[in-house]
Amino acid sequence: MMRVMIISLRNVILGGLVFLIVLVAGVVLLVKDPLDVGSSYKPNEQSVLTSSEANKPFSSEKPSINLDVKVDGSTAEVNLNPQHFRFVKESADPKATPVFGEGHAHLYLDGKSLGMVYSPEFLLKKLPKGEHELRVELTYSNHLPYKVEAVRVIEVK
Repeated sequence: MMRVMIISLRNVILGGLVFLIVLVAGVVLLVKDPLDVGSSYKPNEQSVLTSSEANKPFSSEKPSINLDVKVDGSTAEVNLNPQHFRFVKESADPKATPVFGEGHAHLYLDGKSLGMVYSPEFLLKKLPKGEHELRVELTYSNHLPYKVEAVRVIEVK
């Protein structure tokens, strides 16, 4: 009979310790919020900046691009010829205010994303033979679109 009592008391103590650890961990997570989930929703704040809210250091002219492509073998030399737009790296701070007239471009070949472009001139190498649609879209440094794009059909022989 004594042995049954000792096992039960041991289970109660271990159960109590586990409960206490889970309780402390829950309180720490609620207070600390390691994923910063609590700050993601702010009812009195706009969640997406519009182009009218961006800083405008240059001019109020809307950016534009003229896509110039020269194909040589399986390599395409691309020049975006931007107007009222300056290429910059994406912002390291996701909360940074985008600057009107600055950003980078998103590059698509045949509808598939090839990545981001941080310079008005670049090369596309090892293109497969055939006809391809090249599309470039200007974006702010935080990836919001300017809704400015250029499309060219190129042929690789």
